[in-house]
Amino acid sequence: MNIQKLNEAIEILKTNLGESLISTCIAMSVDGQSIAGFNSNPKFAALIVKLVQVANDTAKKGGLPQLEKYATFDLQEDRVLVLLPLGDYVWGILLDSQKTQMGLLLNIEIPSAIEAFAEAIG
Repeated sequence: MNIQKLNEAIEILKTNLGESLISTCIAMSVDGQSIAGFNSNPKFAALIVKLVQVANDTAKKGGLPQLEKYATFDLQEDRVLVLLPLGDYVWGILLDSQKTQMGLLLNIEIPSAIEAFAEAIG
């Protein structure tokens, strides 16, 4: 894994999302430890991993498919949480929904982030 490339991917995300980006973190699925991020903390890292685990466990119990590319949560206080389950990692992105263009986020920024992540773990 190339941590420098992960940090570069986060910098690109920061630039592209501008003021709408509140926090982002890439964490290991196994223990919720952050390996790269911006304006995040250990609780945020652990939370994003736990949310993916709970969603997948609940889906499995209900006979539904697991999360694939991303999941979005429309939160209170004009916040959107995007979770990218990436195998052994989870990338969480917290945004201000008033400053976010969802079409741009879902169709350009998320695929670009996934591609940059894949390159970093090479």
